[in-house]
Amino acid sequence: MSENPVDWPQYLREFHTATPGSTEALLSRAVAGDHTPYRWLVRAVSAEARRVLDLACGNGPVARELHGRWVVGVDNNPAQLAGAPGPKVRADALHLPFANEVFDVVTCSMGLMVLQPLPDVLAEAARVLRRGGVLAAIVPAVRPLRRGDIRTLSGLTTRLRSTPQFPAGGEITELKDQLKHAGFDVMESQRERYVYTIRSRDDALRLVNALYLPGTPDVRRDTAAAWLADRAESKDGLEVAIPIRRITAMRTKLALTV
Repeated sequence: MSENPVDWPQYLREFHTATPGSTEALLSRAVAGDHTPYRWLVRAVSAEARRVLDLACGNGPVARELHGRWVVGVDNNPAQLAGAPGPKVRADALHLPFANEVFDVVTCSMGLMVLQPLPDVLAEAARVLRRGGVLAAIVPAVRPLRRGDIRTLSGLTTRLRSTPQFPAGGEITELKDQLKHAGFDVMESQRERYVYTIRSRDDALRLVNALYLPGTPDVRRDTAAAWLADRAESKDGLEVAIPIRRITAMRTKLALTV
């Protein structure tokens, strides 16, 4: 365990202000079959849903996938929010500036692992959802992976001398229980292996620079990117696996009180 705990609010603010859209730039190029993680997420949004809140929206990749729908983006980072399309609001996920039960769907792309404290965030999402409304989210996962994936990811972390970190830890193992406590019934939890293909140093830098690596100096990022680019050149392209979990839950009641 680190002797110097990460100041996550400051780290995330500085990271996304310096590199707005870095996560979106990576995941929009990751594919599984015919879809990206963003397209997979919006497939959980019913065609009948008319009012959608995109929580921790970043620069708006979910809203772009839902073009033609009424989507309100919410993020607390102005640099991220500046690139989002359509109606958008700068706000804290713990204090959403909306009335009770006004949305049909709340989406959240890769945000639940950074929004803290998560039980309070889920309770606030439940508050703004109508009864029968749906929360659809994607989060990082630890599987599925193939044997070759593990070799590549191990080599990457060896050169970084670190692993990607999140305020909520790795995979959110208690997410189902936390959703239930917030007043949701979990309808689905699936995992998918996405592939990001590296063919150049720019591709490698796009991957490395999208990772949360508090305390990792730039020289290690550069070393890791160079290693990935060299492997890609020798193999005529290098696939890096990005496992993603999609979870959908229906808001059935008010959050449980403590």
